[in-house]
Amino acid sequence: MISSLCYPNFVAKRKDLNPWKSRLLITIKPNHTTLKLIYIDLIDICTCVDADCSCPLMKRNFLPEHVLLDEKAIENFTTLVKLALPGNCLRTGLFRHPQLPEAFWQLCLYPGGKRAENANNVSLFLKMSSTSPTKEVRIKVEYRFHFLNDKGVALFSNVNVGEFHAKPPKGGHSWGLRNIPKQKILNCVRDDGSLVISCHIELLPDINRTQCYNSWKLLNTNARTVSGDFVKRQLAAFDNGFMADCVLECSGRQIPVNKFVLSAHSEVFKAMFSYDQLIESTEKKVIIEDAEYEAVRCMLRYMYTGEMELDTEVANVLILAERYQMDDLKLICERKLCNQIDKNNVGEMLYLADLYNCKILRRAVVDLLRTNHSVLASHAWRLLKETNPHLVTEVMEKAMFGEESPPLKRQRHQKILLSQPSDDESV
Repeated sequence: MISSLCYPNFVAKRKDLNPWKSRLLITIKPNHTTLKLIYIDLIDICTCVDADCSCPLMKRNFLPEHVLLDEKAIENFTTLVKLALPGNCLRTGLFRHPQLPEAFWQLCLYPGGKRAENANNVSLFLKMSSTSPTKEVRIKVEYRFHFLNDKGVALFSNVNVGEFHAKPPKGGHSWGLRNIPKQKILNCVRDDGSLVISCHIELLPDINRTQCYNSWKLLNTNARTVSGDFVKRQLAAFDNGFMADCVLECSGRQIPVNKFVLSAHSEVFKAMFSYDQLIESTEKKVIIEDAEYEAVRCMLRYMYTGEMELDTEVANVLILAERYQMDDLKLICERKLCNQIDKNNVGEMLYLADLYNCKILRRAVVDLLRTNHSVLASHAWRLLKETNPHLVTEVMEKAMFGEESPPLKRQRHQKILLSQPSDDESV
């Protein structure tokens, strides 16, 4: 995708620097597996001294998906670098990607350095801003700066990883380079006096905030090749007790069932009906104690149809699935419970996961603790600390130290600036 950028004002404090004539090219390329932002355009730079300039270049650009590349001759970047004062900033317009609507992006170039201590250097920052002044946004990206020559070859490159955190009321956060030697930049100026900067932004998953499950197991669990009519016929046979040869009794209520169906889905039932010495086999009756009637029916419905539609008895069905060794049903219950976790039931969910060895549910609880610290102040969590402090300690250790953080900087090109990236909190 190719979209446009605008370049709003360079706040110039010396009129002899007007008009600034330079060029910036910002490209951000997409990938089939990772989200990347792409915007390419070249236009003139507004030179208004007034920071509240209302010219069209100052207006936010909500980018269309396809815009033709626009190039205009912008010259004398060498003069710009030599005469610019610390703090003079050349900014791109705000741009965003439709798949990441909560964040605006902007490049900020300081030809004379960001501050006085950065004089004789060039500063370059990538700024992320929240689209809402009241919304907190946290995004982890890999950003790459490339300064390209006339042939499009990167003469100087820098690759870094930064976690952008925009908090109200400022709502902005920048990462970048404070001290790029001017001579390195001047070596990248093209024959026509222009400078081309390529900026690539790649969204990275944060392992501390992402639920990572064994997806192949989950996909296989939900794979269904039977038709809807088959499910209806199976459900009718279950509801009507068609050719039933056994009875399940729970809470004083009886459910006629087929031993073949139960044995096919549960090793426990299979063992019951395979030995003549067992009372369940001789009397053709199974009494299920310490279970809810609706949960038992839900388990049986799954045996007959492969479907589970009840959401209110998920925890009780999970207990039955564990008791009768139905791993596929247990996995489905875990997934449903993961979507029901909140700060009011996190203690109950963690206890359930620990008692019945539910690894996926336990992992979901840990993820919630990483991303929602208010859980630690909830009544359910305080109660769990009192009743099972060892479990709480174990889970908190996993929440804090269970995952390794990726390196803050990765270098991929032979000619890379060795200066450290800067986390600019002043924007």
